[in-house]
Amino acid sequence: MTRRVFFSFHYQRDIRRVMQVRNHYITKENYTEAGYFDGSLEEKSKKEGDQSVKRLIDNGLIGSSVLCVLIGAETYQRRWVHYEIFKSIELGMGIFGVRIHGLRDPNFGVDNPGISPFDILGYELGAAGERKPAISFTYGWKTAPNVSPLYQPSAPYLKNIGSTSLTNLFPVYDWLQNDGYSHFGIWIEAAARQAGRR
Repeated sequence: MTRRVFFSFHYQRDIRRVMQVRNHYITKENYTEAGYFDGSLEEKSKKEGDQSVKRLIDNGLIGSSVLCVLIGAETYQRRWVHYEIFKSIELGMGIFGVRIHGLRDPNFGVDNPGISPFDILGYELGAAGERKPAISFTYGWKTAPNVSPLYQPSAPYLKNIGSTSLTNLFPVYDWLQNDGYSHFGIWIEAAARQAGRR
């Protein structure tokens, strides 16, 4: 089955590694890609405002069934990656991560592994039973900006979210160690099934 996949990543640091993953499908036909190559989301938000960036991301997510977070050394620090993850959960999309730091950038070589964004993102339970998106800092959890609370689960995995991080909810693979070239389609299908997508 063909799935539409939205890629979330740190453009400035990882674009050459990202391209290796995004372009591997040229020899296959198991998915189509979504998303965009806007490497200046922060600059765009300064010029046009956060609402403009949110609309750009929201439009890119339309029609996608799976979010793939391509995890490099600093991906976890990117606020728009946070937004893409929370928004994908809100939409009930399948979600998984792929570590790409070991892929070779022609100019900089391989990179250091980074923290998984799923380790620092989670939900806190509100008084009305809503799940409030939150980010973990050294001093504790803080409400995530630009994201609405969840009131009704839109995917089966949401029933398992309490006041915890997303660490054990979504799988993270390594492109090299887990042979992403051969298994990427399998990872997509597993994520879609976890979300109840047929």
